[in-house]
Parts: sequence; C-alpha cells; structure tokens
Amino acid sequence: MKTFFRISILLIGAFFIFQTSMAQSLYSARGYWEESNKLTYKEIKTKESYGEELTAEELEYMNDYEVYLNRYFDRLSEEEKNKYYQMREQWDRELSNIKAPASEASEFEWRGRDRFVSIAYGFSYGLATVAVFEVDNVGAIGIPLVMGGLWALGPVINPKKFDDITRSVVRAGNTGRLLGWVYGGSLGILIAGESESSGRAAAGLGALSSIALGEWAFQKQKRENYSEGHVETLRHYGLLGSWLGASTLGALRVENTNAYGAGILGGGILGLVVGNQQSLKYPYTLGDAENTTILSLIGTGLGFAIASEALSDGNSSAVILIPAAGSVLGTIVGHRSARGVYLTKKQGSTIGYSTAGAALLGLGIMAIAESESATAIIGVPSALALITQQILFQKFKNENMSKTLGERINEKSGLDFSVNINPENYFINQRMPVGPSAMGFNLTPSQPIVGLSLKF
Repeated sequence: MKTFFRISILLIGAFFIFQTSMAQSLYSARGYWEESNKLTYKEIKTKESYGEELTAEELEYMNDYEVYLNRYFDRLSEEEKNKYYQMREQWDRELSNIKAPASEASEFEWRGRDRFVSIAYGFSYGLATVAVFEVDNVGAIGIPLVMGGLWALGPVINPKKFDDITRSVVRAGNTGRLLGWVYGGSLGILIAGESESSGRAAAGLGALSSIALGEWAFQKQKRENYSEGHVETLRHYGLLGSWLGASTLGALRVENTNAYGAGILGGGILGLVVGNQQSLKYPYTLGDAENTTILSLIGTGLGFAIASEALSDGNSSAVILIPAAGSVLGTIVGHRSARGVYLTKKQGSTIGYSTAGAALLGLGIMAIAESESATAIIGVPSALALITQQILFQKFKNENMSKTLGERINEKSGLDFSVNINPENYFINQRMPVGPSAMGFNLTPSQPIVGLSLKF
C-alpha cells in the first residue's frame, strides 16, 4: 500500500511538471506579442489614444482582452519575458514594415573637426586677451582654456543661433574667423606700426575682427545659403590677396611696418572682391575650389623652390614674386581645368588628402637622403604633390565627363546611354599574352578602354 502511494505521488508530480513545461512552451514571447497586436484590440486602443469615445461593447472587449493579456504575460517564464523585452521593437518594425530609423541626410552633426576648430578659435581669443592685458600669472593659462570652453558651449549658451544650420554655414563662419584674424591683425599693424604696442594691437584687433567677421559670415550664410564652392573660393582669394600684397611689398624692399599692414589688409579686401566676381562667373563646387587651392599651394611651393635657388645665387629680393606668381598660376590653372568637371566633395577631399601624403613622402625622402639643398627639400615634395594631383584629377575628370556626356545624350534622345572611360586598360592590354585559337588565328584578349552602353 505504501509502495502504491509513493508511486502515485511520483506520477502526480511528473504530471504537473509535464503540464507546467507544456504551458510554458505554449505561452511564448512571440505568442504574447502577436496576441497584443490583434487587429481589433489595436483599433480600439488607437481610438482611445486619440480621445475618441468608445462604445460599451468596445470598452468591455478592451477590458476583457487586457485581463487575458495580463494572465498570458504572467504565465510566461522569466526567459520568455526577457526575450519579449529584447525583441519587441524588432517585431514591431517587422509588423509595420518600418526599418530602423536612420539619421536624415540634411541633419547637422557636430564632427570632431568642428569641435576642435571651435575650441581652437576660442583658445586663440583667450591668448589674445592675455596678450592685450599682459597677464603674466596663472590666468595666462586659465583664460585661454576658459575661452575655448565657452566657444565649445556655444550651442548650449545660444541654441537658437544653431537652429537649422548646415555644413556650409559652419564653413562660412570659420572662413570669417580666419580672415578676421588676418585682416584685424594687419589693421593693428597698420595702426601701431613699430611701436611697443604693435603686438597687443594686432592681437586685440585680430581677435575682435575674427569674432565679428565670423559671426557676420555665419549669419549671412544662414540667410543667403551660398554654395560651399562659393564660400571656399572667397576664402582662397581672401588669403591669396593678402599674400600677394605682402610679397609685393617684400619684393620692393619696403621696410615700413605700417605699409605691410596696409598691404595685407588692402590685398585681402581686393582678393575678396575678385573672388566674389570669379565665383559669380562659374558655379564652382566645393571639390573644384579645393582642387584650385591645392594647385595654388603646389605652385607656391615650386615657386619657393625656384626662389631659394635664385637667392643662393645672390639675386635681388624681387625673387619673392616667384612664389606669388606660382600661387596665381596655380589658381588660374585650377579654375580653367575645373570647368565642366564638377568635382564632388569626396573627390576634392581625396585630392587634398593624397597630395598632402605625397608631399610628406617627398619630405621624408629628402630627410633620409640628408639633403641640404633648400631647392630639393621644397621642390621634391611639391613635385610629388603635383604628380599625385594630376593623376587623381584626370581620373575624376574622366569619370565625371563620361557621366555628363551620357546624361546629355539621355536628355536629348530619351535613351539610356552611358560611357565608361578606363585608360588604365591600355597598360593591362599590353601585358596580356597572345595565344593561337582553335581556328589557327592569333587572338589578342583585351579590356575595353572606352565602353559604351545603350538601352532602349
């Protein structure tokens, strides 16, 4: 009898364990989610959320159904509950056929570079404050740090200023800050000349002009929304004009400090006028403008290489005009070569990044070679940068021109026409082996240099 009683207890326990496991398998996270998203229940909940009055039948149905859902959820195992919390959002997206939210293309995002530049300008204003007030205690370190922090807190201090801004607005603001430093500093030199307060005047007026011109450019770009190519062109010409003004005075052996301030300031203003006119003549993209700046810098470097050789031969100071001429020549070539190409942002930045790498490579080679020639130290990096720039520019030009040609034909004919130009295939074809075919002919395999595609 005792044996029978024990066996019965074991069987009843096993039965309840089996029923519990079966219940847990029947009540799953996915099942609860499906039950909570029944169409009728969702429609009633939607009406309630919109403040619409529910009928007595709808209210009764909703209450009864929610009691059922609560019981269903209570019967879930802890593992299934955790699974429900983890997978609920993904299942909701599957149900509504909505993909995971992605940031909008037009949404502005503060990049690391933006934060660094903003802090750097604030830090420079702090240094100017230290210079103007001749702070020589602990504040000489603290003031620049405080100013850098304040400029980084701009979106918090004045959030309305940064509403609906774009990358071009920030670029315009930074351009104004940079040119403001140059023009304000030159104004300080123009006023103070060689007096003891010349440095303080240059620092103070430079900082004030940078803040003012940066804010003006920021707000104007926010209102007018000029292209990024226009902003970059103005920055290029604004600096180019100041450089030409200073180099011209240097070639004339002018020793008056006030004159240099006037030359830098006047040249910069004239450069802005010319740059604005140049930008109005042709809609340069940001990539076009960056490529022009790169060519101008390369021309300046090659000019310095030539000038250093001329100076070593004892020629006059007029050779300083050679680098200036290189800057102008690079600008002219950049503008003319860019017409009809429309370099993209990525293409322009790729050219700039790669040419900088080539110049650094050349500088490293000169260091390893222990060269003492100023011409070689400056000329080799500049030459490598020019070669790299030309290779990339021609590559991007072929890509963009082929797209432009295809688009023009498509517009006129209504056909889907495309052109692909691959000049590198010429060298690949030269390396391909020639072998006899089964028919006895010598066949030369080749890759097409120009590929045409036409779809009706």
